[in-house]
Amino acid sequence: MGVLRLEGQPIVIDDVVVVADGASIELAPDVVGTIARARRVVESVQASGSAVYGLNTHLGAGRDTRVAADEMAAFQNRVIDNHRGSIGDPLPAREVRALIFARVVGFSLGGSGVRPELADAYGRLLDGGPLPEVYATGSVGASDLALLAEIAAHVRERLPFAAGEALAAISANSYSIGVGALAVVELRALVAEADAVAALSLEALGAVGGGGSLSPFDGRVHARRRSVGQQQTAQAIRARVAGGLLEDVDRAASVQDPLSFRTVPQVHGAVRDATALAASIIEDELNAPGDNPLVVPDGDGVLLSNGNFEPLGMVLTLESLRVALAHLAGISERRIAVLSGLATPLRRSGSNAVPGLSWYAAAATLAEVRHLANPVSTSGTTLSEVEDQASFAPLAVRMLQQQIGLCRQIFAVEALHAAELVRSLESPPRLGRGTSRLEAELAERIGRVDTGRNLVIDAVKAVASAGRRDTIDQ
Repeated sequence: MGVLRLEGQPIVIDDVVVVADGASIELAPDVVGTIARARRVVESVQASGSAVYGLNTHLGAGRDTRVAADEMAAFQNRVIDNHRGSIGDPLPAREVRALIFARVVGFSLGGSGVRPELADAYGRLLDGGPLPEVYATGSVGASDLALLAEIAAHVRERLPFAAGEALAAISANSYSIGVGALAVVELRALVAEADAVAALSLEALGAVGGGGSLSPFDGRVHARRRSVGQQQTAQAIRARVAGGLLEDVDRAASVQDPLSFRTVPQVHGAVRDATALAASIIEDELNAPGDNPLVVPDGDGVLLSNGNFEPLGMVLTLESLRVALAHLAGISERRIAVLSGLATPLRRSGSNAVPGLSWYAAAATLAEVRHLANPVSTSGTTLSEVEDQASFAPLAVRMLQQQIGLCRQIFAVEALHAAELVRSLESPPRLGRGTSRLEAELAERIGRVDTGRNLVIDAVKAVASAGRRDTIDQ
């Protein structure tokens, strides 16, 4: 997978994906120098005897109690061990790699004050060896302390932690940032998949239901809108149906389709815009230190107590994305309802292969998607009187991941309904360059796969492939 070199450049979401997928990392000399300068500030402050949170004082409610000099090494281990409270399922390897990478990027900014050799030890975890086992639940979004403590426990087996490094290692939102970045990339793919399915449904409506108007996707409709996502969606749908029956100028069609077809640019486009905003905010978090205390190397250098570990701005964008996905899934379920109505004759004659109640399964799945759209950042906390505010960022990320998987099942049901309608016609209609292959792949599965569940699993894969295809250049 190659090597990603950290040279002080802004890190983007695609970099997180590259490392999650197996690339190793390398710290450039200038970055090592930045880390070393920050460490010298920490050592200078420690030598001065000034009280600094987590460096020579205890944590939380014990913040005003000093750590004796001869206890410093043991204190690092206690910090790590006391924060290893995460539970639940182990994270997938990709997510662990994204988490580690996000923390190394944080070290590289110089705000942590760790030694260069500790940053290097974290980087070496990505060289292909066994990864630490990290459990999903344990952070309330005021730094992902419990998850990062599992990484720290693994690293200390190779390199003992020096003064202040245990807190620096866990005082970051690396899970929420790293795995949030992976979720954003999945969202980009998801919207493309939604476009592919909506385009095929539009053609099915045109072939069987007398609709399928391209007017709502005309570039002139969107030219003066500020939503880039809306313009991109309209263009994507036009590209996918290009060359198909919907472009026949002599085709008789209804003057106006149901809203679930007509407002695809507005709904899908809004999800695109929300995804782009989330990507920008996650990248801001990735490239800014979230350490407490924060090392500021200017002048003689200082360590500043702060609250940059509170990622509410990022969490609010994740909350917005989950609401957006409820609309994306909802408009798909409404198109399924239209297509299911058109398929009534097939079911009455017994010539259908897509189970009629797969629509109900989609509706049940939509109910779950909508439930997951509820905010979690307002859930309240159970923290101490000192640590009394939290955003629940990790839960916001995990709920978003759940929604993405559920949306894919709904899209699969829609795609199957559309493909079966097209397949039912005696004279196959001419489909667009971006939909014909998807329809053929689905038609090949319809009637061959034995259960509705397995049919949907196969359809999810076909839709994912269609989403990845560059229909504009076909």
